[in-house]
Amino acid sequence: MRKQVFMEIYKSINTRDNVPELSSKYGVQEDVLLSILSQKTVRNVKKDYYPVMNRIRELTRLWDRGLSFFDIASKLSFSPILIATMVLKEKGFNKKDIKDIMHNPDSIKDERIKNEIIKAIEVDIAYSPASSKIQRENGKNGEEMLKVYLDKKEIQFLREDDLRKLGSGKTPDFLLKKPIKIRGRKVFWFESKASFCDYIEFKQDYNKQLKHYISLFGPGIVVYWKGYIDDIVTDKRVLVVDTDFFENIFTSFEYL
Repeated sequence: MRKQVFMEIYKSINTRDNVPELSSKYGVQEDVLLSILSQKTVRNVKKDYYPVMNRIRELTRLWDRGLSFFDIASKLSFSPILIATMVLKEKGFNKKDIKDIMHNPDSIKDERIKNEIIKAIEVDIAYSPASSKIQRENGKNGEEMLKVYLDKKEIQFLREDDLRKLGSGKTPDFLLKKPIKIRGRKVFWFESKASFCDYIEFKQDYNKQLKHYISLFGPGIVVYWKGYIDDIVTDKRVLVVDTDFFENIFTSFEYL
């Protein structure tokens, strides 16, 4: 994705309601836009959590006056689920009550709260139980797709579980038993990411995982299944790719 297109999308996307229009305008698949929206939501929460929390009495008064959890969250570009959690806690609900409400909203007797929780679960891209489940499933699906590609090439590898049994700490999704070379580039491992790669995402993944893989095993490839910004700047020892790499570039290889 071109940087300018990404910047315009990132600035414009704030809720699920923006997705169909932006998809049509830029010709970007909706699942890619949802990934970008999820990242933006999580970053806003990390940045604004305590400032929002410090305003909880004011926000609860707004809710008492009729604004919904979704209305308040939209004004703040914040998570509806977290707004609901904060307000309900301020209203006297304990952690267990709130957890039960989030996982079984139909059991709520108060019609207003029930309807607003159902709405919050429906629209929250990052913090609802449903979105967490989808993220886990997307992660597993991405690893399975990568496994299929490697199996087709008959490339042998160790998985994370195999490496942990051997006592390894930081472990890529796939460590090749025998390193390969693709178009002159040495590859010792593959990592799967069910997300879109922008500058912030890569920096986080690099500092948390990728630089450790390089130190332990050597150069490798990280796959962002939702795509990446075209001019993404990375460590030269890490190649950032998406689906197109496997369909059009990874046509042949040789063992080191």
